[in-house]
Amino acid sequence: MRTSDAYVVLQEELEAIRTLPETELIALVGRAASTRVVGVSGEPIEIECQVAWQDKTHGAVRVTAHARGPSNWRHEHLQEAITIAVSSGASAEI
Repeated sequence: MRTSDAYVVLQEELEAIRTLPETELIALVGRAASTRVVGVSGEPIEIECQVAWQDKTHGAVRVTAHARGPSNWRHEHLQEAITIAVSSGASAEI
């Protein structure tokens, strides 16, 4: 797995989730992680994303993305995460 290419895919996944409407973003909290396989530099890479509350105040969500794929001598795993603030009104509707 080419690390630089895999990081680009992780950033694209995080950006796609970050741009979701707030109600859709909050609907993802607590659901099972979404997983899909994409081709990156000719290799299959598993991308997994999960959304959870950042803390008990429900003022922000944390989105964690993982990329897993083959490397020269081992299986490689990359992880990136972002925190997205949500309005108190949106989180109160849960």
